[in-house]
Amino acid sequence: MNFKISKRYKDILDLYVHKGEYTPFSIGTFVVFAFCFLILIVATFSQLNFSHPWIVNTPGVGLEFNMKHVAYTPQIPIMLFIIYLIGRNYSVLLFIAYLLVGFFVWPIFAFGGGLGYAQNYLFGYFLGFIVAIFLCGLILKKSLNVKFRMLAALVGVISIHITGFLYCFVLAAFKVIEFSLVFPIFSALSGRKFLYDLIFSALILLVAPYIKNVFWICMKPKADEYKKSRKSRHTRQSN
Repeated sequence: MNFKISKRYKDILDLYVHKGEYTPFSIGTFVVFAFCFLILIVATFSQLNFSHPWIVNTPGVGLEFNMKHVAYTPQIPIMLFIIYLIGRNYSVLLFIAYLLVGFFVWPIFAFGGGLGYAQNYLFGYFLGFIVAIFLCGLILKKSLNVKFRMLAALVGVISIHITGFLYCFVLAAFKVIEFSLVFPIFSALSGRKFLYDLIFSALILLVAPYIKNVFWICMKPKADEYKKSRKSRHTRQSN
């Protein structure tokens, strides 16, 4: 059975579909901004537990497939999703708010907070968020199709991990940590986790347009625009 929708309602629904417009300043956008702030904090302290086959080197046996159990924190994919959802400018504001709260109000960073957290090697990955915001924002500004979204996922994940790696060198240069710890830290934080970040970021950006259309109703209601367009069409038809 074919379901047909009238042109009137089709025009209404079409006005509520995101087509690459900039995120406007509105009360709805503020609500979505607060929601994004909340899910970023939740993602920081959440873990996805799953298992998958992995090749391991067992003494006396050699290479074999075994099940690897993973406790994964989805903070990076959530951040990339937020960049897509509210755009580059609001993502910068969200990142600044996140840092200010973590520094001066509440320890919302992973494993702590306060100004002293800047000496933590994990802080470099947070700084990588701002790099990802600008790079992914430029990519998504050109196009929102699948290829550009997958490119944004790749560039975003790489930029965050590289920034975290470079920040470890900065800490070592200021003798906060030993140089001998830089590569072990990077291996622990960006080894297999890089692959997981890439996979989950690609998946969440794959479905992000459908989710954004739901939030777009809140961020940019266009009922007034629809009324004006109907009035304009009615006037032209009358003349």
